[in-house]
Amino acid sequence: MVKIIKSRILIFIISIGISFLLPVIYQDILGFILILSIGIIHGANDLLIIKKYTRKNNLKSQISYFFYYLGLVFLGFVFFYLFPSIALLSFVLVSIYHFGEQHWVANISNTNIVKIKKLYPIILHGLIFFVIVFMNNINIVNNVLLSFNTISLNYSSLRILLIILFLLYMIFLLSSKSMRGYFVGEFVFFILLFFLTLNSSLIYGFSIYFIFFHSLLSINDQVKYIYGDDSLGFIKKYLISALPYFILSILFLIGFYFFIDFESLNIIPIMFTFLAAITFPHVFVIEKMYSIMK
Repeated sequence: MVKIIKSRILIFIISIGISFLLPVIYQDILGFILILSIGIIHGANDLLIIKKYTRKNNLKSQISYFFYYLGLVFLGFVFFYLFPSIALLSFVLVSIYHFGEQHWVANISNTNIVKIKKLYPIILHGLIFFVIVFMNNINIVNNVLLSFNTISLNYSSLRILLIILFLLYMIFLLSSKSMRGYFVGEFVFFILLFFLTLNSSLIYGFSIYFIFFHSLLSINDQVKYIYGDDSLGFIKKYLISALPYFILSILFLIGFYFFIDFESLNIIPIMFTFLAAITFPHVFVIEKMYSIMK
């Protein structure tokens, strides 16, 4: 646990230092590079995970799963088109659970606490993360909400909510014998996350969490599930398997950049719709994977 805390502190110190050195535009560029590389790769092998837990290796099944997955992505787009406000809220709620699950599932899987208590730190972790990010980037977040014709957030309300959630989280960790050992690590984690997002751009601050505290951990868990081992050789095998989907994603983004008129089109809701559409099926796949691993 001490090694984990030290590695987290080191990542945050370096990231905060970079946020002070780089102008916002370069922070955003670095953030996008991280998201469009490691971020895309961490969700590129969903079909391989499906193949693993269904145990169906024939070509017909693989094609079926591919189109089924694309169908779920398409339904995500339709959901945002018909009910943008509800879809955006659903995206945030699903992400809260997904991030919290990734953070906690490995830590608490071997404890003797009941399942309903496992859900408590998972939800609280995800909630605190998003409240911190929203609060420290309130103007940009409200612009996004405005593009979806939904209500704006209030900084003072978010600050009160953050204090309440953080106190509940810390009290829970201290009051549970099986969770008490995580108190210092979680306390330090969120304090440093707060200072990072306070002094950085939205994209950069989010990318640091998304890559170093979510995507890389998820990749490691996926490699262990798919191959039964997370040694370097299997990590390379995982990356090679993800390469075709990674290339397709990059080509799509390049085409999107060159053929979309950014001046005449409000790009913000389109970006969020795209992210949400590919997130929904990914979350379901990873949830199924973790339910089997438990």
